[in-house]
Amino acid sequence: MSKLQALVYVSSAIKMLTPEQVEYLLTRARERNKQYGVTGVLLYIGGNFMQYIEGPSSELVLIYDIIKSDPGHTGLIELMHCDIEQREFCDWAMAYCTKERNVSVHQYNDRSILEDKLGFSASDETPSRTLLLNFWLRNSA
Repeated sequence: MSKLQALVYVSSAIKMLTPEQVEYLLTRARERNKQYGVTGVLLYIGGNFMQYIEGPSSELVLIYDIIKSDPGHTGLIELMHCDIEQREFCDWAMAYCTKERNVSVHQYNDRSILEDKLGFSASDETPSRTLLLNFWLRNSA
């Protein structure tokens, strides 16, 4: 079995997305991620994305290549890419959250899901959670 890796990047949408466009993007990502065993979370706030993805290294590279070639965003900056021991978002094909703090995790929609996942004690603080939480807190209403 391939080793697990995690990756975090930020980018900016080339234009503000409508809810329908976001839903289309998520549907495609969730189908593709499930096929390749990739899980994670996508934050979209004020036209900016932060995404955390995790999975087997070869599949993660494949998904990230697709993301990098997507013309719908620009200014992609990779913040973290590292080996991990276990998944942080093992049940999330692709969670999604907006500045309105609506969270969509598969069939569940609950404003507090992401904050509960990102809220951490010193024992489970990780670099990826720190990046996601800081992006979340600095851009939340």
